[in-house]
Amino acid sequence: MADEEKTEQATPKKRQEAREEGRVAKSIELNTAFLLLASIVFFYFNIGTFGEHFKEVFVHFIGLSSHFEITVTSFPRIVKDVTYTMFLMLLPFLIVMLLVSFFINVVQVGFMITPKAIELKFDKLNPINGFKNMFSMRSLGELVKSVLKASVIFYILYLFIKKRMPHWFDLIDTSKEIVFLTLLKSIFLVSVYILIFIVFMAVLDYLFQKYTFEKSIRMSHKEIKDEFKQMEGDPHVKQKIRSLQMEMAKKRMMEDVKKADVVITNPTHYAVALKYNDLEMNAPQVVAKGMNLVAEKIKEVAKENDVDIVEKPEVARELYKKAKIGDEIPEELYHVVAEILAFVYKAKKERQAKV
Repeated sequence: MADEEKTEQATPKKRQEAREEGRVAKSIELNTAFLLLASIVFFYFNIGTFGEHFKEVFVHFIGLSSHFEITVTSFPRIVKDVTYTMFLMLLPFLIVMLLVSFFINVVQVGFMITPKAIELKFDKLNPINGFKNMFSMRSLGELVKSVLKASVIFYILYLFIKKRMPHWFDLIDTSKEIVFLTLLKSIFLVSVYILIFIVFMAVLDYLFQKYTFEKSIRMSHKEIKDEFKQMEGDPHVKQKIRSLQMEMAKKRMMEDVKKADVVITNPTHYAVALKYNDLEMNAPQVVAKGMNLVAEKIKEVAKENDVDIVEKPEVARELYKKAKIGDEIPEELYHVVAEILAFVYKAKKERQAKV
C-alpha cells in the first residue's frame, strides 16, 4: 500500500526531534547579508581611524630598514610583528563580526546546541552518496542561485562603472587625496547597491528555506495518531501530565481559598476551606482541603486574604475524610458547621462595625 500523503503540520514533538538533529529553517544567505551590512557600517564609521592606523604601521615598518638590515633571519620576526599589529587593529572588527554572526543565528533558530548534528555518520562518508548529493535537485538549485547572484552582482558593477567612468577621467588632474576619497565613496556606494540586492536575495532564501523545512517535517494522519498513542502510553509522559494537572488543580484551589468564608483546621495537620451562598447552595461547599504542607499553604493564603481561620480538630478531620473538593458537606456536619459560620459572620460584622 502506498504511503499516506503527508499533509499535516508537524507536532511539537516532531519539531523538537528535528531540532535535536540540527534540522531547522536557516538561511546562510541571511547570515552573509547581515555580516556584509555590519562590515559596511563598521568601516563607514571607522574608515578614518583605520586609515590613520594603517599609515602609522606602514611608516613604522618602512622606517625599520634604517635601524637594521632586513635579512633571512630578521624577516620572519618582522612578518610576525606585522601580523600581530594587524590583528590588534582588526580585533574590534572581528569581535563585531562574531557578535553579529551569533545574533543572526539566534534570531533565526534560537540558542541551540545539537550534539546529534555533529555525530559521525558513516553514510555521509560513502562516496556513492556524496556523488548523488552532488547531482541532487538541491545542489542544482544552489548552483543556479549562485550563478544568478554572481551574474546580477557583475551586472550591477558593470552599470555602476559605466555610469561613473566619465567622472573618474575628470580626476586625472586633481590631487591624490581627492582621487582617494572619490574612489572610497564609489566603493561604498556600489557596496550599498550590491548589499540591497543581497538582502533581497537573503529574505527570499529564508522564506524558501522555511517553506522547504516545513514541508520536510510534515506528517500524515497515521503518523500523528501513532505519535499520540506512543506518548499516551509513555509512563514518563503520563507522570508529567498528572503532575501538571495536580499543579493546575492546586493553583485553582488556592484561588478558591481567597473567596472562602472560613478555613477549619485541626490546627496543624488538616485544613478545609468552606464557602456558602444561600441563594446558590443547599449547604456549605468544600472549595479546598489539604494536609501538612498543603494545609499550611491554605492557611497562609487565607490570612493574606482576611479569611477567618477556626480551629476545630474533629470537624476538620471529618470534613477532610468525608467531603471531596466541590462537594457539599455531609448532613451530619450541618449543625456544627452552621455554628462555625454563624460565629464567623458575627465576628466579621463586628469588625466591619468598628471600621
